Amino acid sequence: MLMALKRNQKGLTLIELLAVLVIVGIIAAIAIPAIGGTIEKSKTKADTASEKMIEEAALRYFIDQDPELASGTEVTQATLVTGGYLNKAITFNDKAARTITGTKTTGGWSIEVEKVASP
Repeated sequence: MLMALKRNQKGLTLIELLAVLVIVGIIAAIAIPAIGGTIEKSKTKADTASEKMIEEAALRYFIDQDPELASGTEVTQATLVTGGYLNKAITFNDKAARTITGTKTTGGWSIEVEKVASP
């Protein structure tokens, strides 16, 4: 009976375990940089969308305040929040501040959201 148990043993050898670990390591080495790049791209796209949202809120602000404002007027996010044009101040993934400038043109207002150097 003891001989029957020895012949019927099942399990993994050390070589098989090492082969599996090497394969998992190769897959991880390929997948991790790809995922990291995707995360950075999504943060950049989120910042771009946030800038667009601020730009649209500032445009509404400048149109509403049109007779009182001069060309080249700057507005802050705090002013947009206080005026009800934004629900809250937007924080960006890149941590850089933004300046919002409205320039009066013959067709209305031109809005520029500019990135200020990161702290």
